[in-house]
Amino acid sequence: MALGSNLGDRRVQLEVALARLAAEPGVTALDVSSFHVTQPVGGPAGQAPYLNAVLRIETELDPRELLQRLQALERRAGRDRSREQKNDARCLDLDLLFHGDLSMRAPELELPHPRIEERSFVLAPLCELEPERVLRGCGRTVRQQLEQLNGQSKTSGRVFGETLCLHSPAAAQAWCRERAKRGESIGFVPTMGALHAGHLELARRAAAENDVLVVSVFVNPLQFNDPQDFQRYPRDFAGDARMLTGAGATMAFTGDLTQFFPGQVGADGKLASAAWIEPGSSAEGLEGRHRPGHFRGVSTIVRRLFDVVAPTRAYFGQKDFQQALVVQDLARARGGPQVIVCSTSREIPGLARSSRNQLLSDVERRRAASLFAGLCAARELWRGGERRAEALDACLKSTFGRLDIELEYAEVRDPEAWTAAPCRGKMERAIALLAARVGRTRLIDNLRLDEPGSGVR
Repeated sequence: MALGSNLGDRRVQLEVALARLAAEPGVTALDVSSFHVTQPVGGPAGQAPYLNAVLRIETELDPRELLQRLQALERRAGRDRSREQKNDARCLDLDLLFHGDLSMRAPELELPHPRIEERSFVLAPLCELEPERVLRGCGRTVRQQLEQLNGQSKTSGRVFGETLCLHSPAAAQAWCRERAKRGESIGFVPTMGALHAGHLELARRAAAENDVLVVSVFVNPLQFNDPQDFQRYPRDFAGDARMLTGAGATMAFTGDLTQFFPGQVGADGKLASAAWIEPGSSAEGLEGRHRPGHFRGVSTIVRRLFDVVAPTRAYFGQKDFQQALVVQDLARARGGPQVIVCSTSREIPGLARSSRNQLLSDVERRRAASLFAGLCAARELWRGGERRAEALDACLKSTFGRLDIELEYAEVRDPEAWTAAPCRGKMERAIALLAARVGRTRLIDNLRLDEPGSGVR
């Protein structure tokens, strides 16, 4: 099914709808695409862009009953179909796209959705979930039809718009300098690869807000405390590049440590002491305490990446909140770029998207979903009027007492006045942060308690 919103807080509207759909009797939510920003089609001038997503479910309901449930959720969100004009702005728009392989035509419902093949704003998120699904009308796959609608064509053996892949930082730096000479703005998304829908959200936003989008794919050994963790980290540059083409990336590059720091890596593989960049005070406590040297490794490679790309804007996810603070400190000291921190992208039913999620078994993935439930419990306490840091900390920790999860930390901090030590007394602003091991996999997450639109599900 397709979800869309272009009224009010769009992300909140969609996340609330996803939570309510997942709670519907007879419905099991399986997966959700990332959120796509698209321009409205038709309707009154001045409408805000839409936020669109596609959800895959299992259900015992027949399509008519399911449609009635969807329309009830629309009404609950404040939509009144009887009073709106065609293509009006909508707080929530829910559509059935497919119901298995069922084909039906009725006044109230047609399946598959009759206009799916002409709507790139539906095909793009659908392509994340079912790229090889064959569409009945055109006979093409979802991926092929999306390429057709986007005007992609093969020229000289290369797909127009395909992401250029470079295998050395030096080549990437020369390319970026050439684009900067043309006066083009460069959006930059640094990654360690194993890309998921959350990375693609960052990439699409960066592509929309800049002339070109550059993505780095480098599993940085400097920020790993555990050599086994480094070895286990997923790697697939070719697969990542294919995903980035669909997200609008102009160029992606990779390399090894010796290429990023030529002449500064010894025979033992260690980086020369002069090349290291020390992080600021935002690295103290929590991740800094539990992963000694981690933020030193982050600061060192991010500074080098910024020197290579010289971006106008760099995009990071809020899931790594403390890391984002460290990077913002680094960018201020360096004199740029502008650092943009984007909302955490989540799976059903709330697990923060992470490349490490690939390492979870099905049982562990279900167990890991409780991390978000613990964060939500602290937020509900805040919404009930609690402002004492000690009480919020206690609520957060108590959630995990009965679960088979190895909790490393679960604490509340002031997001605008970072401290190494836990907060005490009453708080005006708050973010809850945690780290835990589920099986062998270490996961982190966080949630602003004082912002109503912060990860609603």
